[in-house]
Amino acid sequence: MKAEMGKKSQIILSNGVEVSGAGRYLFDAQFFESEGTHCISHAHSDHLPRKISRGEAVCSETTMRCINECTKHRISKLSDPNIEMFDAGHMAGSCMFRLPIDDETILYTGDFSTKNRFGIDGAKPHKTDILIMESTFGKPEYVFPPQDEMGAVIHDWVEDNLAQNVSVVLYSYPFGKSQDLLRILSDLDPLVDDSVSKATSSACPELSFRKYSDEEDLKEPFVLISRPYSKKKSMEAPWRRADMQTAAVSGWAMNPSYKYMAGVNEAFPLSDHAGFDELINFAEGCKPSLVLTHHGFATELAMEIRSRLGIDARPLVRGQCSIFDF
Repeated sequence: MKAEMGKKSQIILSNGVEVSGAGRYLFDAQFFESEGTHCISHAHSDHLPRKISRGEAVCSETTMRCINECTKHRISKLSDPNIEMFDAGHMAGSCMFRLPIDDETILYTGDFSTKNRFGIDGAKPHKTDILIMESTFGKPEYVFPPQDEMGAVIHDWVEDNLAQNVSVVLYSYPFGKSQDLLRILSDLDPLVDDSVSKATSSACPELSFRKYSDEEDLKEPFVLISRPYSKKKSMEAPWRRADMQTAAVSGWAMNPSYKYMAGVNEAFPLSDHAGFDELINFAEGCKPSLVLTHHGFATELAMEIRSRLGIDARPLVRGQCSIFDF
């Protein structure tokens, strides 16, 4: 989709989100190009480039460190006086970007969350003319329970199992929620697998943890934080125990069927994304004249913003030529 703003400026969903006018900016591009300014919002793999031809990007120090230490890419941090960076509240180092294009300001959120949780400050709305926002959980059924309460539920579930001499594994993405879990379970001395160990050392080096080793004679019961596995690979993991309890930690656990799809005993809706109510409140707080939604339930969220807030909102969709093609 191409969104026309002025005579020379436009927003295109192509190689990431491209904003062009007096300059050319590519947000969370899949491929680094030789022209334009690249901006990387955070270190999750679905927002990182698969190919880099020029290794400079506007990003946080933490994001640069995570990329350089945990991927095959090497980048250096670029400064651009036209770009303001704000905390996105999604994971350590995650950023939103605001920049002027012609006579308007644009705010690109990347993935974000407005809730304060486990050492991460939530994102704050910032005044902008055009808001480009994620819509991962952009449907009304995705309103998350208070995350501190969910953290307490997870802690109690793990503690109860350990008290019954039952080991536990919690599946979560290495960057973001795994660090949340380390904070929630810090008094239970959790182990982490290799992926979570590398991610934590890069994203939150201040956190202490124990890395699981195949050669370690594990004292049971134990709690392990691991990246998600397929059911087959999970059954083959060396730490697997026949009677252990398993849990998935994901915002998608709001769906009652999620734990059966994930093949686990329990599923907890702990999320590092904004829930539906957060998305609506954030859009209202930014006071934009236009909202462009993408990366998730884009069409549904745009419709809800129009009906609830009376703000012009359109989904960024590949293949459309203009924001007026609706």
